[in-house]
Amino acid sequence: MAIGRKIVVMGSMPKCDVELVGAAAERYGLELSATLRLVGGVLAESGEYPAGVISYLPCSREKITHFFAVQHIDFVDDVPFYQGIGEGSVPPYIYDLPVSGVFVSPLSEAAAASLVLSIVRGCAALSKRMALEAQITSSRNQKDRLASIGMELCYENDLPALLEHILSVNREAVCADAGCIYVRDRMVDNRLCGTLRFMLCQSDSFVGGAAPEPVLKVNTDTLAGCAVYTGQFIEVDDVERIRQDAPFKADRSFVCSPDYYCRSVLTMPLINVEDEVVGVLQLINRKLERDITLTSADQVKAHVYPFSTDDIGVIRFLSRYAALSIDRISLYNTDKDEKKTLDG
Repeated sequence: MAIGRKIVVMGSMPKCDVELVGAAAERYGLELSATLRLVGGVLAESGEYPAGVISYLPCSREKITHFFAVQHIDFVDDVPFYQGIGEGSVPPYIYDLPVSGVFVSPLSEAAAASLVLSIVRGCAALSKRMALEAQITSSRNQKDRLASIGMELCYENDLPALLEHILSVNREAVCADAGCIYVRDRMVDNRLCGTLRFMLCQSDSFVGGAAPEPVLKVNTDTLAGCAVYTGQFIEVDDVERIRQDAPFKADRSFVCSPDYYCRSVLTMPLINVEDEVVGVLQLINRKLERDITLTSADQVKAHVYPFSTDDIGVIRFLSRYAALSIDRISLYNTDKDEKKTLDG
């Protein structure tokens, strides 16, 4: 539930208190209202919770208990409620009720400021808590979705279709404009070779395309080769600004269209359960919106961003499933070929 900017006043608030509290509230973009109606703790006009409630109603256990009894449970926990107690000591029953504080009217300037500051701090804490809860929910939903995608990859038995699916879901997961995938060459006995073979590329901004070098060596001459050589992912914010002392060379082996401009690149090794790199996934040009096409250097400069830490975490998670699936199909094809040889 959203938190509004209204402080609801219940009962008759003296003019002097209105002026002091109103002035303090205005400093924080809040405003007093004695006409708004609460329905279950929610402002009837806007459907929001009030920023706080200041009550000038007669202070009695029965009235306060009844007020909270008809509010939503979240209202009791989340909305600060302040009760005027008149002159004299604080009634003992106040300590048993869900009130945030009490005050004596007429208010001094300091007391009015303290009342408003307490409401502001409460709203800020509640906003942070609600944002954290939303983040946790989003994270849980994302993990469930990623696990579901991983299981889908495990059931694909055709290598070309699997690679298309791997590249598609990874690009979609982080909104990458383009991407390509390499698979490690194998010897006849299924041992991995020191070369990578380009398999396919995809992009929202061009159709088709192929890598200028279909076969790469496993070394530091290229980003893909270096990822296999080190077993580590490589994230480059701008391929035109790679440092001279970087452990890899600036290359354009992953540029699948001659007129395509690249900026941010994430190169992820696909590592199986035996810690062998069986392939490489490269994601290119991180965007904020999927429907943006990048057909010029100016568009790339305006719409392309570095891959974030969260992006890298998502791709690392999916890359494990991708590696397992590629490994499984490779072993299956090797066993099938051996069986054909024996039968022949």
